[in-house]
Amino acid sequence: MANIKDLAKYCNVSISTVSYALNESKEIREETKARIKAAAKELNYVPNAYARGLKKRKTYNIGVVVSGFEGPIHHNILAGIADALKELNSKYNMLVTLSDERMFLVKEKSVDLAIIMDSRANNDIIIELSKIVPIITFDHFVIGDNIYNTTIDNMQGIYLETMDLISKGCKKIAYLLGSKHSSHNRIRFEGYVKAFEDSKMTLDKSIIFDADAFTEQKGFDVINEFALRNKQLPFDSLICANDELAIGAIKALKCNGFRVPEDVMVAGFDNIDKGKYMTPSLSTVSVDWKNYGKLMAKLALDILKHKKVEAIEIPVQIIERESTKIS
Repeated sequence: MANIKDLAKYCNVSISTVSYALNESKEIREETKARIKAAAKELNYVPNAYARGLKKRKTYNIGVVVSGFEGPIHHNILAGIADALKELNSKYNMLVTLSDERMFLVKEKSVDLAIIMDSRANNDIIIELSKIVPIITFDHFVIGDNIYNTTIDNMQGIYLETMDLISKGCKKIAYLLGSKHSSHNRIRFEGYVKAFEDSKMTLDKSIIFDADAFTEQKGFDVINEFALRNKQLPFDSLICANDELAIGAIKALKCNGFRVPEDVMVAGFDNIDKGKYMTPSLSTVSVDWKNYGKLMAKLALDILKHKKVEAIEIPVQIIERESTKIS
């Protein structure tokens, strides 16, 4: 495999001429570019990405910082980012790393841009990192230069879901909160509160439960503990901050002899695949998470090309299934 020195010697030109030609510099004649490219193919020349990055002061890496790999949401977003980088014929790689307070991947400038998908990331740290590279946020809203916030219409999703249950005659609508660290959790709950205000209904704080997580196990544990202490439930419906909580809650209700939706209607948020195929199938708010990832990748590339960009807000759609259907 030839290196750049071999290619320059073969073409009888300088190393800098080879570099400029392969990087489409306008200073090099088209005939010379064509000759060097043909020779590169003939000699099976592969550029040294690290050296190229040093010369251009670019790493050609986009970092994605996650808190972990539990649940399907991050997987779908990561798949969307990867697909978009491929579809757009980007030179950029995607580096996925687990978050820590120091964020070495960014601080050592191993990436040209970072997508922060850890809801626990401190806002001050995000602002600090934005002084090094551009930052795209997920499940955060941070104001600052070089920071680009992305979100979904969380409030509208839960608002419509709550209003749907009210229209079906539900009078005591409970709510199961997710992680305290998540802005999605907070904004979704605001949609629930707004639906009560707009409907002139009284919100019963005694049937607002706090899982402080987004997992199926926590959904089961919280509702199971409550159901064990109450032979009759003080609510006729339950909205959960995400689908995994809702799936756990339905399992807990069924374990304690309650029927869904006959005794309690249950709805979630995210439209994960598992919710479609359980019994009863789960009503939810649909989000195209893979497309979200694709849009974040396109936003990242536009930022790196210094293009004018606009904020991303993904619309949502109510999906009615068996868990909230009136027979």
